[in-house]
Amino acid sequence: MLATVATFANRQIAASSLLRPLLRTLPVPHDLARVTDIDRNAEVEENAVGLPKGTVDAIWQAAENLYCTGFYPAIMLCLRRRGKIVMNRAIGYASGYLDESTGKPGKTPVNVTTNTPACIYSASKAITAMAIHKLAEQRKIDLLDPVAHYIPEFAARGKERLNIYQILSHRGGVPGIPVDEPAETVADHARMLELICAAEPLCSHGRAQAYHALTGGPILQEIIERVTGQPLRNYWREHFKQPMGFRFLDYGATPEDFALMARDYICGAKLPGAINRYLKEFLAIDAGKDAHLLNRYQFFVDPIAAGNMVGTAEELSRFFQMLLDNGRYEDKQIVAPLTVQHATLENSPHRIDGVLKIPLRFSAGMMMGGERFGLYGRRTERAFGHLGLVNILGWADPERDISVGLLTTGKPLLAHNLPFFALLVEAISGKMPRDGVQRRSR
Repeated sequence: MLATVATFANRQIAASSLLRPLLRTLPVPHDLARVTDIDRNAEVEENAVGLPKGTVDAIWQAAENLYCTGFYPAIMLCLRRRGKIVMNRAIGYASGYLDESTGKPGKTPVNVTTNTPACIYSASKAITAMAIHKLAEQRKIDLLDPVAHYIPEFAARGKERLNIYQILSHRGGVPGIPVDEPAETVADHARMLELICAAEPLCSHGRAQAYHALTGGPILQEIIERVTGQPLRNYWREHFKQPMGFRFLDYGATPEDFALMARDYICGAKLPGAINRYLKEFLAIDAGKDAHLLNRYQFFVDPIAAGNMVGTAEELSRFFQMLLDNGRYEDKQIVAPLTVQHATLENSPHRIDGVLKIPLRFSAGMMMGGERFGLYGRRTERAFGHLGLVNILGWADPERDISVGLLTTGKPLLAHNLPFFALLVEAISGKMPRDGVQRRSR
């Protein structure tokens, strides 16, 4: 009952001529079925994977409630349980929902589908991390080697002892770049690397946990490219994309695929100047001035290892399912089981992150769940995955035997959406029996 009332109130707020300009919301269609796509050919019955009847409906209701806040042009959700797809759905509009010249709702919106690709932003970090772990599995690098062993110029200003493992776990000491750098720097790999190498570390011993939103990726990309002698995209495609049959999941996009992508929308109330300046240092983008860059092809021409992978919710779920299956996809061993363990082993308990200012728990490349509460809901201490800007999640949970891809194209930085996002995540994890480990051990 409470959720119904809240959803009704959200619809009214989203459509309000007074509040919409302030919160930058989009009107919610009255008939949600008209903007919903369900991949019925892929979805299996709930009882086939040990779920009670009504589980999928309850989760999808939570997704609809989130959509009804008006902060999301599109939401795409794929959920696997015991390796089978129980939900692959999308709701909303991929593009055309906003006339950028007037800021008003567009006249010819294009419905999103389950096959619509979107940028997964920082969830790319988990994938880049697995590429680095694959390189270690091939014995071409050692994660405990100093970064400067492969990138000598990184040693500047006391960074000579910082190692690859510390970069993966956000203790590399170089979380930001100068605030006077133009936003386009994010897409300039050579310039990003130059700035990172010239930076003074927060801690030369790698003890300070501070989320590397954009700076870890260029380091890892450079290591892969220098060690293998090939571009990051080539390494990804050879060892992951082609063996796993991904149609889209890749760094950046071709012009043809960019035309198919769901467009993003910076929404919510405008950030106070102090917060905007703080985020500029770590995200390199001013949410008020540079938001348009997210929908420009320039952002997707070259790989941004920390944040411009493009794929579908199903593909993101498939990637994490591979990790859940000890590195195996169908009849192919993508990475070794021990490699998955190395990548998903906690390196520190929850602690307040120096950049994001919230409790986070990392492995060497993944954001981990939590005992009481975490990114993936309550009692998710064994879950691993990654967050993307700002309400994108990809994760796997061995206890529940699930892998999830949740993509959203709304970017509400200051809004009332968060409780509804948390309720959706909790609906997914909270309704899944914690029988995965026991079933897999039999």
